[in-house]
Amino acid sequence: MDKKSIIVITFLLLAFKAQSQTSGTASQSVSLNLSPVIQISAITSQNIDLGFNTVIDYANGVESSSQQFKVQSNKDFVVSVNTDASNFSYSGSTTPTPVMPVQNTLFLSLVSNSTGGNVANQFSSYNTLSNTPKELLQDCKRGGDQLFAINYKAAPGNNYPAGIYTIGVVYTATQP
Repeated sequence: MDKKSIIVITFLLLAFKAQSQTSGTASQSVSLNLSPVIQISAITSQNIDLGFNTVIDYANGVESSSQQFKVQSNKDFVVSVNTDASNFSYSGSTTPTPVMPVQNTLFLSLVSNSTGGNVANQFSSYNTLSNTPKELLQDCKRGGDQLFAINYKAAPGNNYPAGIYTIGVVYTATQP
């Protein structure tokens, strides 16, 4: 056999071998691009109604039932609380419109905490609310069902006329 014949036979064998493969492979790289996400929601109720019906209610204040919240976060977080104004809004027949401040009238206490975080600003007992944000929970751990519960206490005293006094309370969960 000459050299040319050997090259042709080798080429045909290689071609036959290439055609006789029964499988192949391919690969891909998959990347998950996870963005920071956080959500806080009131579980118990959106609206709290504290009724003052007796002299004792006015003298001692009135407490709410426990109000539960849930935070879902993929990073550690903090929770702060504040009111949406410095004074309650008034609905009633008294003129001029009475002005009831939130500070030293509406109080909040943390009654349960399963966020893995620490209670802040002495909210382990009743602490006054205001329209300035205050940290409620610090160093909370990430997770899907991080729960905490609070109670409100209102103590307006006897200096305000009958009517409905309303304020919004804002809870903010933040990933520092």
